[in-house]
Amino acid sequence: MYPYDFEPKQKSLRKEIFVAMPFSKECNDIFDKLIIPAVKAANRNLQYSKEEELVQYRTKDDPRTVSGWLNILEHLFTAQIVLGVLSSDNLNVFYELGIAHATQPISRQILIADKGYEPKFDLKDLIFFEYSENLEESIEPLASKIQDAIEYYKVENEKRIHQARMKVGLLGFSVMLRYANGDHFSLKIGEELISEYDKQHGKGMYDKHVQGVESLCQSGLLGLYTKKEEVEQNRIEFSFYWTGLGNEVLALMNLITDDKRKKRWKSLPPYFR
Repeated sequence: MYPYDFEPKQKSLRKEIFVAMPFSKECNDIFDKLIIPAVKAANRNLQYSKEEELVQYRTKDDPRTVSGWLNILEHLFTAQIVLGVLSSDNLNVFYELGIAHATQPISRQILIADKGYEPKFDLKDLIFFEYSENLEESIEPLASKIQDAIEYYKVENEKRIHQARMKVGLLGFSVMLRYANGDHFSLKIGEELISEYDKQHGKGMYDKHVQGVESLCQSGLLGLYTKKEEVEQNRIEFSFYWTGLGNEVLALMNLITDDKRKKRWKSLPPYFR
């Protein structure tokens, strides 16, 4: 599959640092003695809880991977940080980084190379971190780079949540008030159901309710999960989940607690995160 056609299963970013690096034995020390300790240091400095911690990931360590290509694309698109090791001028690494540069913000990418590395191609125009021959000396500086990328992401994510909040109209807000307490809800369509709903809430209110749901779906706050046809009752039932972004907005508006938001995120289908 070409990256152009790829659609990741998970819509939000993982608490992950995807490491694009050669699989050679010579590079194992870079991963084991520099990258892993730097990620641990960054988690510690950011005062992350166990649930919040970033984890380093490389496909070499994933026993589920066969060819690995789709798995690589999934993680390239959804990792919070892509860390590329330029040392050895590995062509596979360059290709993966090319995909990341073309599809992901550079603010979420960190390039590293050994001291004195001479960049190839257009990499000379990109800033990369040079690690020392004594890898231990470079742990804290690399951890600082990771922290900077995370802090920038936090700022950008806050903007995204506030922008989504500003797009919620009156109809969407009424849906939020009605369904915020549940992580998902169903909407049934049928002439008898619509008629009964309008009798209880006022003429035309069912249509307005549906418009509110549609607007939240278009804004990415709700996601359609299932569609079930019940022929014998002449009605259709739609199920919706509050997405990761939807739960963020609900928490921002104090319609749910932050603890509830975190709990819901764990049980969300990956494509709604």
